[in-house]
Amino acid sequence: MNELTIEPSGSKDFGPCECCGGQSRTVWGHAHGPAGTVAAYFVQWTLGQVDRHGAHFDLIIGKWGTGANRSDRFSVSLEFRRTDKGPSFMVIDSGGRPVASSNLVGKSLAREEVIGTALAQVAFDIVDAVWLQDDRIAEVVGVP
Repeated sequence: MNELTIEPSGSKDFGPCECCGGQSRTVWGHAHGPAGTVAAYFVQWTLGQVDRHGAHFDLIIGKWGTGANRSDRFSVSLEFRRTDKGPSFMVIDSGGRPVASSNLVGKSLAREEVIGTALAQVAFDIVDAVWLQDDRIAEVVGVP
């Protein structure tokens, strides 16, 4: 999946954060491969608080387009943290994330359903493409 292109499509600010009182932002878009759309993505973080709270990357992976429906897609979620050793991503249970209630999702996957599978590599490839191509997440990436 190294030929992914990112199509940013929307953004929404909301808040305040229950923990720190800051405003949060979610940006979203689609990841496309040579054969078409492979995923929708959502990145959520609290503005000015990435070091404290990290960020969430929620993915809806599966078939898109004519003839596809929600049962053809599932959600996978990753949590981002900055550590002493650099950026770190961890697959988390998707069922507890807002993406789980999307009418685009047929099933929200638990961490155990993703780790150690080919799907884990697909999810990380999508996150890598978003990380490198979506300038709206510069604060998360750490670009001034």
